[in-house]
Order: sequence, then C-alpha cells, then structure tokens
Amino acid sequence: MALAQRNSGIPAVGDIPWGAHFCQFYRDEADLVETLVPYFTAGLLANEACLWITSGSLDADKARALLHAAVPDLERRIAGGQLEIVPISHWYVPGDAFEADAVLAGWIERERQARERGFEGLRLSGDTIWVQRSGWNDFMHYERKVNGAFRSLRLVALCTYCSETCTASDVIDVCSHHEFALARRQGAWQLLESSSLKSAKEELVRLNAELEGRVSERTADLNAALRARDEFLAMLGHELRNPLAPIRTASEFIRKAAPDASPIARSSEILNRQVTHLARLVDDLLDVARITQGHVQVEPRDVSLAHVIDIAVEQARPFLAQRRHAFTITLPDAGVTVNADPTRLAQVFGNLLHNAAKYTPDGGSIDIGATVEDGRAVVRVRDSGAGIPRDQLGSIFELFSQLPRSLARSDGGLGIGLTLAKRVVEAHGGTIEARSDGPDRGSEFIVSLELAGVAAAAIELATAPEGLRMPVAAPPFPMPHLCGEHDSSPPASPAGHAHVIPAG
Repeated sequence: MALAQRNSGIPAVGDIPWGAHFCQFYRDEADLVETLVPYFTAGLLANEACLWITSGSLDADKARALLHAAVPDLERRIAGGQLEIVPISHWYVPGDAFEADAVLAGWIERERQARERGFEGLRLSGDTIWVQRSGWNDFMHYERKVNGAFRSLRLVALCTYCSETCTASDVIDVCSHHEFALARRQGAWQLLESSSLKSAKEELVRLNAELEGRVSERTADLNAALRARDEFLAMLGHELRNPLAPIRTASEFIRKAAPDASPIARSSEILNRQVTHLARLVDDLLDVARITQGHVQVEPRDVSLAHVIDIAVEQARPFLAQRRHAFTITLPDAGVTVNADPTRLAQVFGNLLHNAAKYTPDGGSIDIGATVEDGRAVVRVRDSGAGIPRDQLGSIFELFSQLPRSLARSDGGLGIGLTLAKRVVEAHGGTIEARSDGPDRGSEFIVSLELAGVAAAAIELATAPEGLRMPVAAPPFPMPHLCGEHDSSPPASPAGHAHVIPAG
C-alpha cells in the first residue's frame, strides 16, 4: 500500500503515513484537549472518517463541544457519518469484558466502511485509562497485534495513556508496541521513538543519501553521453551532406548525356531518387541535433498561409506522384495571413504531407485544407491510409516515434518529422494534434495558429463540387528494377495522380 502522508494536526508529530499507530502520555484533561482536538480537526478537514473513544472527565459531550469550536460545520459532518464519538464502555468493554480480537476486528471493519462510504480512510483514538493492572499484559499483547494489523490499512491511530497511572516498566511496554510516543517534556511535546524505529529511520536516511549520490553520478554521465551524441549527430549530418551535391550533379549530367530510355538513363533516375531520399535522412539527422540541443529557431513575419501551403505541396509533390494519390487542396476564399517563419512552417506541412504519402497505400486520398475558426487559422491534413493505433496517439509526437512496421511502408525515416513539427508549431504559439479511429482508418493532423493583424476577420470557405484537376507529371518511361540494384522508392505511375484545388 502506498504510504500516503496525512496531516496529524499535532505540530510535534507532523505528517504521518497511513497505517501509523502511535501513542501519547498525558497528565490531565488539558493535555488530551491540546492534542486530540487538532488531531481530529485535521482528519475531518482531510475527508477522513473519525472515531473518538472517550473516557474520564473528557466525555463525549465535552469532546463534541470542543470540536465544534474548531470545525463550525461539525453537525453536518456528524449527520453525514464522518464523525462518531463513543464512550469507552460502548467500545472496549461492551459486555463488561475486554475481547481483544473483537475490538481489533471492529477497527478493521470501521476502516472498510469508511472507504466504502467515500472517505479517504479512518482516523481513530482510544483512551486506555480503564485498563486494570490485572489485564495489563493481555492489553499489551493486543497492542502488539494492532501494531502489525494497522500497517496495511488506510488508518491512523493514536492511543492515549495516563502517565500518572503508568510505571517505568509500563512506559517501556507501551513504547515497544507503538511506532513512537508523544510526551510532554519541559512544557513542550516531544517524540520518543523505539530503538528499532530510530535505527530504521537512520538507515533510511543513509540509503537515501547513497541513492541520491548514485542518481547524481548517473545523471551527469547520461548528460555527458547525450551531449556527445548530439555533437556527433551534428558533425555526421554536415559530413554526409557535403558529398550529396556533387553526386546529384554527376547523376543529372549522366542522365542528360545518356539516350532516353537507356539503362544508363534509368539507372540515373534511380540514383537521383536515392540521393533525394538520403538528403532527407541527412536533414533529419541535422534536425535531431537541433531539437535535442534546443536550437529550433523561428523568424516570424506576416506571411500568406496559402503561400506557405504551396511551398509545402511543392516539397511533397514527388512523393504524392509516386503513390498515385488523389490530392486535394482547400483554401479560404479570402486571404489568410499568419505571423510565422514561412520556411519552418512549410517544413511542418511538408512533413505532414510526406507522412500521409508514406502511410497511405497507392491510389489513396490525401487532402490539406485551411479554415478560420474562432479567430485562428486551422490547417488539417487528412489521409485514407494506415491510421494510428489509439494507444499511440499520445506518443506519436515523441522523438524517434514510428508506427509499427506492419502499418508502415518500408520507406525508412528516423521518426523525427512529427517531433520537429510539434516544436516548430509550439514556437509559433500554436498547437498540433493527431486524430485517428485506429488502424486502416486514416488519420488527421490539425495545426492551429494565431492570425496576423486584421486577418482574423470572418472568412468564407470557397470550394467547388469538382474543382480544377491538374495532373502531376509522371516520368515519360517505365521504371523497372534493374538486376543487381535495389531502389527503395516505388516507380512512379505513368498515369500520375489528380491534384484538386478550389476552382477560381
């Protein structure tokens, strides 16, 4: 059971865990009032059921009156069953004889009832002035059983002993069967701990200090390793980027020099696509370094949202063409302006479109649309693809997060596109969320951004039933796999795919 801390209400005691069983040595009624009233007040205010077993001059009526002064709505709490004040004769010796097992079972049953009725647990106190010398050993045996039984319950218990009737031997007995004792010394309440409890606390302090030391060392080692990793990724990304430009130039030169439809030309096309794929992976590496080092920066300015979406569409067009997707853009009739870094924001929408193409089977549908809702620009990217399992919606934006291979195409990627998108959107003061009804049900990503200036005026969404269809050009020749070569990108369809935009 979790050791939830409870306010004891007694300054000298402080917070105590559920299962605490401690005692107080008092001299007179004033001592009892000084501790028990704040003890039960704290329990009532913490939504604990309270059971007070009274005796002597501090009877049930007086206890009720004293608590009423501290808890003004006491009568309501009593009527609701939160507090019960019971005389000793009704609890410990209802039949003129003390039955230890029955009393212990009664405490346990009250704790169960308290939880069932919606209270946090049970707070109790019982006075022991009624215990006779002849029954002292039996009562100590009972206290020992209580000390063990209470540890697993949502219950705190304070047993009160009159110091005027206790011998030195009695005090030792009582302290040995409670976690600690509360006694007045030189006018102030002080704690008396059993030697075993004191040793346990000292050992706990030592172990905590040792653990904190080990955690600090491991944390320092981990931070050093993370810094080394980030520096290596940044270096690796820059080193890999350098050869890509000459490789792409050489490939383009070979393609132009080779006859059309020749094996050399087809090989050059494959090389070009793989260089593009590799360049994207290198960009991912550089972005990982920026993200982990907190260097994702934006330079916002007022920019047309349609212009940013156009840039993103151009970036994603090759991937959409390869998959023969039906692609639709829907924009507001009036211009929408946002205060954003156009390059970074286009990267966000480009990543979302690239993911949509990656996880949507050939011939599927993808659309990107912008609206104005509640004074904010809202961009939605929807697809009819693999969807996202519900249990991954909460982690899809974490670094290196990827869908299971059974749902994804084998196109690779480092799983950082959505993380970068989230960081960039949040740097613009916006939000991004993912929605999906599950595997094979498609997905939707929603980006919300503040409008710039007067662009927050109401905007009507302009759409045509069919729109204007614009084919995306496909290569003029088929793209078979060449013997001995592997191209991870599927060949583009000769038919291309439809690109639908609102009619002007």
